[in-house]
Amino acid sequence: MEIIEAKDQIKKIEEYIQKVENYVADAFEKKVFKLYVLRENVTKITKELNEEEYRIGNRKLISKNILDLIRRKPTDEMHEMARKLFNQNKKRSALKY
Repeated sequence: MEIIEAKDQIKKIEEYIQKVENYVADAFEKKVFKLYVLRENVTKITKELNEEEYRIGNRKLISKNILDLIRRKPTDEMHEMARKLFNQNKKRSALKY
């Protein structure tokens, strides 16, 4: 890898970090997207949100609720990032089997 390529990758990573750190998760859906970008694990996110007492109606969240939100058409940049990561992880897990 050349120095120019390395500097370009560093710049992209710094921009990525800044986007995630500055993202305001002021709604349930936005919190889901940010958590997925940070954790990349639907089960952990579901557990964490249930511990914070997020509910759909009177019932606890299930992984499918989180997956349905991520799979929707992206509504903002963080949602787009979460969806892209989800698709990459899905492909990676399919290659294992």
